[in-house]
Amino acid sequence: MISMLINEHYRMARNRFVQLSFLIMPVVMCILALFFSDIVRANNGNMLNYMSITANILIIIAFMGIGAAGTILSNEFQYGTIKLIVIRPISRSALLFSKWLTVILYLFYLFILAFAVSAVIGGLLFGFEGFSVSGYLFKGIMLKYMIAFTESMLIVTFTYMVSAVFKNGAFSIGVGMAALLGGKLVTEVFRLLEWKAGMILLFENTKLDQYFFGNRPVYDEMSFLFSIVILGLHFCFFYGVAWWFFVKRDISV
Repeated sequence: MISMLINEHYRMARNRFVQLSFLIMPVVMCILALFFSDIVRANNGNMLNYMSITANILIIIAFMGIGAAGTILSNEFQYGTIKLIVIRPISRSALLFSKWLTVILYLFYLFILAFAVSAVIGGLLFGFEGFSVSGYLFKGIMLKYMIAFTESMLIVTFTYMVSAVFKNGAFSIGVGMAALLGGKLVTEVFRLLEWKAGMILLFENTKLDQYFFGNRPVYDEMSFLFSIVILGLHFCFFYGVAWWFFVKRDISV
């Protein structure tokens, strides 16, 4: 498994889209610093205030993850290399998992990069005064990152499922982006109309901040454990469908 992960990392590192994504994050953070520097200074803010602002644009990483998830498996079918891979002495389950885990680790690397770059830029521009890992603001930032990573991981797994089923990268990416944007819109509609069915929607349960800092969930029947279970069920469905179509059916290009 380790050798498979190393191989997938090597192949991903040569991907121009992946290389570009690691350049985009620092550029985005610098642009945000230019736009919000006056606001932060006007409110006597510091590094944490800037990091809190940048934590609201982490959805961009989800889009990058969708791009990687939609192609890492489907390209093997489109280029005809899948038959060469499956004849190796490795199980299809291990192959499927290694590619999925590579994309998830790619997401993780981007989140670490975003956090580090925003901290450095924020510290250099606004100072490190007031920084405290036990403070309310820092905890809020970490919660935003946790929510963004959870959403990204699940929508990437969904895109990966579509890729395994339809074996088409462009289609998988399009469906993944539509699901991300459309899912959030549908969640807001259900919330405004107070439809109880909204409790089982994916993006209603990724909003884990509704259980912290004295907040209340939109639906009284929801709890932190309830959301974790619903997210787990979504993940099992997404990955289970991907596993079934990749492992159980005949491989054809």
